[in-house]
Amino acid sequence: MRIGINASLLGAGGGYRQTGVSRYIGELIDALESQLGREDELLIFGQRISRIARKPSLRILWEQSALPVSAIARRVDVFHGPLNVTPLAMRVPRVVTVHDLAFLRYPGQLPHARRAYMIAATRISVRAADRVIAVSERTASDLVQWLAIPNDRITVIPEAPSPGIERVTGTSLDVFRVRSGLDCPYVLAVGTLEPRKNLPFFLRAFAAVADTIPHTLVLVGPEGWMTGEFHRTLDELNLGDRVRLTGFVSDRELGGWYSGADLFVFPSMYEGFGLPTVEAMQCGAPLLVANSSCFPEVAGDAAVLVSPTDEQGWSEALVSILTDRSVNDRLREQSFARANRFSWERTARETMQVYREIAR
Repeated sequence: MRIGINASLLGAGGGYRQTGVSRYIGELIDALESQLGREDELLIFGQRISRIARKPSLRILWEQSALPVSAIARRVDVFHGPLNVTPLAMRVPRVVTVHDLAFLRYPGQLPHARRAYMIAATRISVRAADRVIAVSERTASDLVQWLAIPNDRITVIPEAPSPGIERVTGTSLDVFRVRSGLDCPYVLAVGTLEPRKNLPFFLRAFAAVADTIPHTLVLVGPEGWMTGEFHRTLDELNLGDRVRLTGFVSDRELGGWYSGADLFVFPSMYEGFGLPTVEAMQCGAPLLVANSSCFPEVAGDAAVLVSPTDEQGWSEALVSILTDRSVNDRLREQSFARANRFSWERTARETMQVYREIAR
């Protein structure tokens, strides 16, 4: 079986595309290698078009024209679109992974052109696909509600933390702290700066209790889109050096940030899976996350869950977790234990099973 996968968004440039979706593609490809049989071959498309991939209009043109021609020429048996879309002209069995439907639920939080494209392309690709992979039960439910597709055409396969993001302890953690230039305790949030991450809300919740805790708020992740409200809120609250923005960091650095945090927070209004959640769990960080979308499913009892609209609730949870060592230690243990439920080996094995089923 010759399996084709669109990897055009695999690490395209130094911006937001090196985060969630890029990580999914890269980790899946690496893990699939160990699942291939003697007669299987994994064909990677789009790795050499990094300049095009940085320009969405050119990438879409390539996906819908040159990609299907190349797939036919290389005699692909099954094709996988890892981000909501497969080429219209593809005439082999198709799999499409849908990560979330944020473009539907929060229409004002995406540029208009991007939202219009995602709605049209996702609708067409999902209906045309032989099988849809959803990264969580929540995403699967959203898909059924939106497009009324049969449940048996959707397979839920969760994502997993990267093996490259390792827990850092002892002297190595001390070295990381010195190298990072942060000599005080901190609360950590990880992700691309964009509206649905709900960061202005969390900045206000943090500011309300900043005088009662010694922690700095560290925001790790690249600048995304529509970040005006975030920067205005940051300026208005006048938190100064109590907030640190790192920009994009490597996996090695990310493991250090997760491991050294007194608390990891994810106040997002909506996520399909929330990959930083399991990355934080892998490093044993205590979790405070939203009680909406995928978070109860992914974090379970390893986290304190609070409504992403309850500012006072987040402020109170911050103080409770950061000032009660027994609570903090318990959450840290539960977090690390729950991470064992997720692995890219499992994700790749179940994805390969989907390929084999539709190829038959």
